[in-house]
Amino acid sequence: MVAEDEAYIATARVRGYVGHALDHELRQLLGSEPDALLAHIIKDYKREKQVRVSLIDWQGKNYILKHYYVKNFRFRLRRLLLPSLAGQLWRKVSRVRERGIATPALLAAVDNGKRLFYRGTTCLYEYVHPDRDNKTLHGEFADRGRRNEIIAQAASLLRRMHQAGIYHGDAKISNFLWVERSGRVDLHVIDLDDVRFVGQLSSRQRLNDLSNLTFSLAWFQNDPALPGECFQVYSGNDSSWCGDQPGFLRKLRELVDKKLARRRKWQKNHHDVKS
Repeated sequence: MVAEDEAYIATARVRGYVGHALDHELRQLLGSEPDALLAHIIKDYKREKQVRVSLIDWQGKNYILKHYYVKNFRFRLRRLLLPSLAGQLWRKVSRVRERGIATPALLAAVDNGKRLFYRGTTCLYEYVHPDRDNKTLHGEFADRGRRNEIIAQAASLLRRMHQAGIYHGDAKISNFLWVERSGRVDLHVIDLDDVRFVGQLSSRQRLNDLSNLTFSLAWFQNDPALPGECFQVYSGNDSSWCGDQPGFLRKLRELVDKKLARRRKWQKNHHDVKS
């Protein structure tokens, strides 16, 4: 990672961090008109009012572009009062990587405009190609052996994050990139917007992350045994932090059921609107 002080830039319109690994032309564009990168999008992964996540092609090389929009005046006011979003994200990625958790390198994070003239934040990440995407994992989850492997990899990654004092806040399987190198699986965690760093996670934080992961796997294939399987892998050989294990598992199942019901309701309403 590039040291923060070495990568910091401040121009008339842009403030933030641009790593020296990027070519000169790309660095200049990020320092003057980061919105111009939207013209290089070749595929959208997420496109919402608040944020857009896309694959871009810059002179034959792929990057992930994440652009945060100003959705309303209230958001602009929050950005006026709170620390720089670019700075927060730059530091979060650096701290996650320092704690031994794999995540795509953040190559640039810049705020476009400042104070009441803030226009949004643009982040540029290295592109890490997953060897298995969500669609593939969904199809494989019906196989008992593959199901066990997926649970083992995802739940153990969550355990390592929590042991390192990292609370994700949105730990769905879609936020873990399945990467294989020489037959070895190395999951990369993404979407660090809600990440918090704590000395020791509370039971509520553990429950929230684990319920999000279990729910996302239950969306592949719902099974009453799934919460217990995820909990067993996540706990490893030590569940002393849990205290009331039956109570924790009961809450885990309840949360997963609520999330599934909420998702089904959203899907139904979305389908009805389209129809």
